[in-house]
Amino acid sequence: MSKSFTKFIGQTVLTSLLLGAPAVAQTAVIDEVIVTTTRSDSLRIDNPGNIATLDPSQTVNLFPVELLNQAPGVHIHRGSGQEHLTAIRSPVLVGGAGAGSFLYLEDGIPMRAPGFANVNALMDAMPQADGSVELVRGPGSALYGSNAVHGLVNFISAPLDESGASADIAIGSYARHAVSLQSAQDHGSFMTRLSLDLNGDADGYRDAQSFAQQKARFESAWQDGATGYRLSIAHMNLNQETAGYAASYEDETIARGNNNSDAYRDAAATRTYLRMTTDLDSGATLMLTPYFRTNDMEFRMHFLPGTANTTIEENSHNSIGLQVAYARDTDSVSYVSGIDIEATEGELTEVQSGADKYAFRSPTSIDYAQGTHYDFEVEAQVIAPYLHAVWALSDATDLTTGLRWEMTDYDYTNNTDTGRQGKLYRPANRSDDFSDVSPKIGLVHRLADNRRVFANLARAARAPQTTDIYRLRDQNKDGEVPEIEDIDSEVLDSLEIGYRAVYPALSYEATAFVMQKENYHFRDGNDYYETDGETDHMGIELSLDWMLARDWTLATNLTYAKHEYAFDRNVGGGNSLETVTDGDTIDGAPETLANTSLRYKYDERTFIKLHWEHVGSYYLDASNSAEYDGHDIFAVTTDYVLSGQSRLSLRIDNLFDEAYAKRADKWFGNDRYFPGEGRRFMARISHTF
Repeated sequence: MSKSFTKFIGQTVLTSLLLGAPAVAQTAVIDEVIVTTTRSDSLRIDNPGNIATLDPSQTVNLFPVELLNQAPGVHIHRGSGQEHLTAIRSPVLVGGAGAGSFLYLEDGIPMRAPGFANVNALMDAMPQADGSVELVRGPGSALYGSNAVHGLVNFISAPLDESGASADIAIGSYARHAVSLQSAQDHGSFMTRLSLDLNGDADGYRDAQSFAQQKARFESAWQDGATGYRLSIAHMNLNQETAGYAASYEDETIARGNNNSDAYRDAAATRTYLRMTTDLDSGATLMLTPYFRTNDMEFRMHFLPGTANTTIEENSHNSIGLQVAYARDTDSVSYVSGIDIEATEGELTEVQSGADKYAFRSPTSIDYAQGTHYDFEVEAQVIAPYLHAVWALSDATDLTTGLRWEMTDYDYTNNTDTGRQGKLYRPANRSDDFSDVSPKIGLVHRLADNRRVFANLARAARAPQTTDIYRLRDQNKDGEVPEIEDIDSEVLDSLEIGYRAVYPALSYEATAFVMQKENYHFRDGNDYYETDGETDHMGIELSLDWMLARDWTLATNLTYAKHEYAFDRNVGGGNSLETVTDGDTIDGAPETLANTSLRYKYDERTFIKLHWEHVGSYYLDASNSAEYDGHDIFAVTTDYVLSGQSRLSLRIDNLFDEAYAKRADKWFGNDRYFPGEGRRFMARISHTF
C-alpha cells in the first residue's frame, strides 16, 4: 500500500471517528444561495452537479491559490510570487492546456478572453473585495463556453446595499504584507463602493525573490424604474522578481537559492462592465452586460532551455463583449436563454537578446535561435448562443438541460519571417475557425427536504489557445511540425453522480465522476507538443462540515482520483525522451488530496483552528520514471474578537517546518522543484467602521 494512500486513509478514519461523536445544541445549517450554475439565484442543495462555495473573508488572500485549495478535487501549485499552475479534477496542467482548461470569472464574466488565457489567471482576482467564491469541478461549457473544461471559478461581488467601511491589515514572515480597505456610501439615488488591496512580499523565502501588487475596484449600483444597474471597474498591477526552479527542496541552501536572479514578471489588467437587469411585464427578466477588458504582461522566460535567461515575452490583448440573457420561470420550467459576443485583438512577441548559454540539442540537433522567436497579432471573434432550462418532472424530480454553440474565428498576422527557424516554426498569415457544441443534462431527485441525489452528464469543448496553433515548435523527435489544420478543439465528456444532505449540525456532499478527453494539447518534459492526446479521469470526492459539539466544528474535503493517459506515443531514441503508454498515470496527478480543519471555540471571543493539508505522491514525468513522495503540512490559527467591530488573528503555517515541494516535475531528464516555504507566520487585524 502506498504511503500517500495510507495517509489518506488516516484522514478518512479520523473523520469517521469524529463523525461518531455526539452532537449537542446545534444551530441549523442554512443552505447557500448560488448563482454560477444557472446565472441566477438558486439553492445549492438543488444544484444538479457539484459546486463548492468559499468565503474569502476567512483568510488573508495574499495568494488566492491558498483559498481555492480548500475545495475538494483542487490542487493548485503555487510557484514564485503570484505564479501558479492549476489542477481541478485533472493533473496539474501547463502551457496552453493549463491556460485553456480552467475558466476564471468575475461576476460571471471571463477575466481573460477565450484563446488568450494565462496559466497565472488568479493574479487578476481580487477575492478580498468579493462576497463569495463559487467553484465548479468539471465541465461548465454549456453555460459559460471556452476554457470551462476541467472547472470554473466565479469571484462574486458582495451585495451593494448598505453603507460602511472596513480595514484589514496583515503582516508576516519574509516582510509580507496585505492591506485591504473598503468604503461603501449611500448617495440617496445610488450606492458606491471603493475597494483597495495592497499586497507584497519584500524579502522572499528565496534569494532575489519579491513582489508588489496593487488592486483596486470601483462599484456603483442604482435603480431606475424596472431596471437595476451595476457598474464595476477593476484594475490590477503586478511587479514581481521571480525565483526559478531549484534542483532540490530538501537541501535548504539549494532550496533558498535562485539561479534565475534576473527573472521577473510585470503585468497589468483592467476590467469594466455595466450590468442592466430589467423586470419585464411578462414576469421575465432581461439582462444586458456590455464589458471591456485589457491585459498586458512582460516576463523573462527563465525556464526556456538554452537561452541563457535572455528571452523576453510580451503579450497583451484588448476585448469588448456583450452578454445578453433572458430568464423566465413558469410552473413547469425555469429557463435562461442568451448569447455571448466578444471581439479581441491580441499580440505576442518573444525575443532572445543573447547567445545560447549552451547549444540546445534536440534529437535532430536544432537550436533555439538568437533574435526574434515570434512576433504575431491575432484578431478573434466569439459568438455563442445558449439555452439552459430546469424542468419539473414531478414534485420530487427536476431535469436540467443545457446547450451552447460556440463559434470562434481567428485572423492571424505574422510580423516576422515565416517558416522554420531553429526549433521554432512561424506560420504565414492565415485565418482559422472552430465550431463547438457543448450539451449537458442533469437530474436532481429530492429524497426529503434535506437530502438530494443528483447526476450530471456534460460535454466541454474549447477552441485551441492562440499559442497552441501559432507559437509552434517541433512536434516530435523527427522534427515534424504539426499542420494547423489538424489541430482540433479539445473535447471532454463527463459523468458525475452524487448525494448531498443538510442536517441541523451536518452538511455533506459525496460525488463520483468519470471523464474522457480527446485532442488534449500538451507539452512534455522535452518541450515537444502533442496535439491529439487522449486521457481518462475518474475519482471520488467528499466535502463535509460537521458541528461535533457545542464548541467543536470539523470541515474536511477528501479526494481520491486516477488520471491516466489513454494513448501511446513511442518516441524512442533514448536521450531521456518521454514515452507515453496507454494506462500510465499522468505526471503531476496525485491520487489522494485532503484538507481537514478542526475548529475549537475556547470562549466567546477566542477561536483556535488546526488545519491539515495532505498531497499524495505523484509522478514527475509522462514516462513514470520518478516520483515525488507527497507531503503533509499543518497550520494553526488563533482568532480573538477584540470587540463587535475588531478581530485579531495569528496563523502559523508549516507548523513542523516540513521540507516539501509546492511543485515537482522533470525537464529534459532533470528533476526540478518549487521548494515549499519553512515555518512562517501571518498576523492580521480587521476592523469594521
